[in-house]
Amino acid sequence: MQIYIGNLPVEFDDNDLKSLFEPFGTVRAANVGEEKGYGFVEMPVKSEGRAAIEALRGKEMQGKPLRVKALKPGDEFERKFHALRGKPGIKGAPAFRGDLGHRASGAIRRGGKRGS
Repeated sequence: MQIYIGNLPVEFDDNDLKSLFEPFGTVRAANVGEEKGYGFVEMPVKSEGRAAIEALRGKEMQGKPLRVKALKPGDEFERKFHALRGKPGIKGAPAFRGDLGHRASGAIRRGGKRGS
């Protein structure tokens, strides 16, 4: 299960984030974003991940409540997770808005015909 954590203290590093989630179960990976203030945790057991989300959601850290949520495929945060871990984005998704492959090539002109 992949989990997004927002409103992290700026001083937090990967080890701090991992130690925050370890009381709830096994943590496969914990990464703090380059811009700081957010991070991602990967927990292999869903029930442990859900328990961590419920316990940590809204917990105050340095006067700010933590934002904790499970990532779902196609979610904006899920793309950030893959970018942070150095993995490609969602399988089958275009790399950028204009990369739609052969189906979007050529303009459709009046009468439904392509090209000139």
